[in-house]
Amino acid sequence: MNEINLMKKLLYLLVMPLILAACNPKVELTSAGMYPNYQVGEIVNLIPVDSLTYGDVIAYHSYIPGFQERAFKRIVGLPGDTVRFQDQQCIVNGKKCEWVLIRKLFYEEDECEEYCESLPNGMKVNICKSVVPIDSATATTTAVVVPAGRPLRAGGYRGGSIDSRSQGCVAADSIIGKGVKRK
Repeated sequence: MNEINLMKKLLYLLVMPLILAACNPKVELTSAGMYPNYQVGEIVNLIPVDSLTYGDVIAYHSYIPGFQERAFKRIVGLPGDTVRFQDQQCIVNGKKCEWVLIRKLFYEEDECEEYCESLPNGMKVNICKSVVPIDSATATTTAVVVPAGRPLRAGGYRGGSIDSRSQGCVAADSIIGKGVKRK
């Protein structure tokens, strides 16, 4: 009888972590694209996506050869919005997302300015603007109308993030989940 109880306990200890992992997916950040809000190596819990709004962070499948399989970015444009970037600053429907300078810093040998950015719904997030953009083609973009079912996303580290500015909008069926910061 004790052997059966021991086997049940061992089976529970082996199977339960697998069940919990399936019910509570996570993503480990492997790039600096979401700095300063998220750090390389940080693990973020994911929850199912029921709806998206400005400021939500999403994990999605990235199908670009040579890049990470899962990417993690913030929603800055919703279907129907007209979005563009000017000197790394997001402009939604003709209105600049307000920036307030927090500090000047160096990140990965890049001279940066950290700002608090106000998104169209009033959510405030920190972003890092490169003084000299790593990719000048994405610092200022032409206006894009966000198509239905394909939100526009941007990283927090604007000078070094690979996001909608270079990849286009992400397909809704590529989204794995919404990020929730671990406490």
